[in-house]
Amino acid sequence: MATETKYKTDTYTLEEYLVMEEAAEYKSEYHGGKIVAMAGGSFDHNTIGQNAGSAISNQLRAKNKSCRVANSDQKIYIDNYDKGVYPDVSVFCDKPQFHKGRKDIITNPILVVEVLSPSTEGYDRGAKFTQYRSIPSFKEYVLIAQDKAWVESFYKVEEDVWRISNAEGLDSKIQLFSLGIEITLADIYHLVDFELPTEEK
Repeated sequence: MATETKYKTDTYTLEEYLVMEEAAEYKSEYHGGKIVAMAGGSFDHNTIGQNAGSAISNQLRAKNKSCRVANSDQKIYIDNYDKGVYPDVSVFCDKPQFHKGRKDIITNPILVVEVLSPSTEGYDRGAKFTQYRSIPSFKEYVLIAQDKAWVESFYKVEEDVWRISNAEGLDSKIQLFSLGIEITLADIYHLVDFELPTEEK
């Protein structure tokens, strides 16, 4: 989900941020001492994220795999960068590892999904991907476009070696190698209309 670029002037510890986040009305991310307010995603953004999580969960269940799928409310902590972030979808196949015994921030996703927005696509492809790659358990990164039926996956083959695959069109499927499943773009984009919204009269 997109984040605003305005930072609060104060610097906080992760623990202070987590306490504040428990009582906050709106979600924020933690970026190395700074708290970054999150901007709300578009209706299509939220629909695509929900659809992607459901499609992954359904296929995992069909394959009798015990991985768990979390939505955009699940915080991930990236230790090497001291960052607490909210991916659009995250998947956990091993026993969840919680940061310092907490139950609201996890450190070991195997797969992360981000729905691209015009304002954040460069960050999602660049710095954020670099940060996610520092997580030892992290093996696959899935990027989903909003304005067309297009999905791209980066899959870790070995240390510092990543394989890229993509799918385009509602009749296509994308293979998620880290999970041993494939999901259809028709499921990801269910009920999403790529036409521009009409103004109310």
